[in-house]
Amino acid sequence: MVATKMNEVYRVLECRPDSYQGWYNQASQLRERNLCQDALYSYERAIEYHPQDYFAWYYRGKVLEELTRYKEAIVSLHTACDIEPDNYWGWYDQGYIWQKRLENHGEAIKCFHCALNHKPRDYWATFRLGKSYYHQQKYLPALDYIQKALNLRHHDYWSYYWQGECQQMLKQWENAKQSYLQALAIKPDDYWALLQMATIYQRQCLYGDAIIYYEKLREVYEVEEKTLQQLATCYQILGMRRIKN
Repeated sequence: MVATKMNEVYRVLECRPDSYQGWYNQASQLRERNLCQDALYSYERAIEYHPQDYFAWYYRGKVLEELTRYKEAIVSLHTACDIEPDNYWGWYDQGYIWQKRLENHGEAIKCFHCALNHKPRDYWATFRLGKSYYHQQKYLPALDYIQKALNLRHHDYWSYYWQGECQQMLKQWENAKQSYLQALAIKPDDYWALLQMATIYQRQCLYGDAIIYYEKLREVYEVEEKTLQQLATCYQILGMRRIKN
């Protein structure tokens, strides 16, 4: 089966395209087979024939992303957006790379805003915009966009979880607990939501409640030493010197 697929690829390469459409079609077939380096070459040849083609620049950016050449991918996607500013995917994919691969949240925010200009009710651009504001320590706008994401996707674990994270940073402890409880209603044994519940209760000096969540973590996961130390502290404060096995 593998040999057959490779023979098909070589037959495509032997076509020796001599037009934009030929190179573009070949690039698309190679990309579908995850032959990204060959696809990149073919997209670049297509661009030589048609330098103002949005799709060739966009997919060139996508294969560069697959090749982990992130800064070059950004340039290619940005060129696509210069050619066709009124598009969603070119802006969203730029934002994703800035956020997830390069951790440049200022640039990610610009791109996600542009994406939302063209698709205002998109969950993913809205959610990621909230995440980037969070990482810039702009917690009020982060919370606003996370809540907008929840309005778009009501039963979403990640939006509830990050709503809780924003609320913690804003010292809205009770609201944060409600957010984490909503997250746990969707994923009952989620490590991070359980840990945040335990942490907030301990911060509020509600050590018995903190113990409940720390113990739940111990039942389900092999927890870090730091977490065990926090659990031991809660027991000691309540005069209980032994941690349950």
